[in-house]
Amino acid sequence: MIFMKKNVFFWNGKEFKSKEECRKRIWDYMLKEKIAKFPLPPHGRIPNFYGAEKACEKIFEINEFHSSKCVFSAPDSVVKKLREIVLINNKILVVAMPHIRGFYEISNIPKNLIKEAIIIKGFEKFGKEIEKNRKIDIFAQGAVAIDLNGNRIGKGTGYGDKEYHILKEKGLIYEKTINICIVHDVQIFDDLSHLMSEKDVKMNIILTPSRIIKI
Repeated sequence: MIFMKKNVFFWNGKEFKSKEECRKRIWDYMLKEKIAKFPLPPHGRIPNFYGAEKACEKIFEINEFHSSKCVFSAPDSVVKKLREIVLINNKILVVAMPHIRGFYEISNIPKNLIKEAIIIKGFEKFGKEIEKNRKIDIFAQGAVAIDLNGNRIGKGTGYGDKEYHILKEKGLIYEKTINICIVHDVQIFDDLSHLMSEKDVKMNIILTPSRIIKI
């Protein structure tokens, strides 16, 4: 069931007994309503969606982005536009290879090559070893579902949380790092806290095609 609170539409998260129930609801809904886009079907993935580029462009309304020097992006398609924005604005992009096969930093890419550098095949071609003492100012990723408290549900592999914890152990994630999640408005729930565990990483800011939600 969908409700409205403070002009925010959201699903009732209390009706789910597991994360998988929640995932299936969103995957099915996004496919049925033709919100999801390539790669399809969205099931088993962090969904890409129509309007993802617009959601990513909301980053320009975040003060911390303008002062940031280094931004991490998950490898998913939904945050592809964000990776482009980072490089166009002469910031350092840190990326994770799928299945956490490695991390690279990408920077100083000629504008005519940025489109190639922001896809997975370009990560290794244009990426280099992350410099020592590098600090990530923004950690950005997508989600299958997220609630108004910043509780995020991924696709079920745990890669997003693992990426965060690995980077934190390496010292790249620090006390001033902010966590940003890119989702469609229909992926937002009121409260998913009963499904969360200690290892789940909370988000600080949600960007959708229509709004910014600060936790």
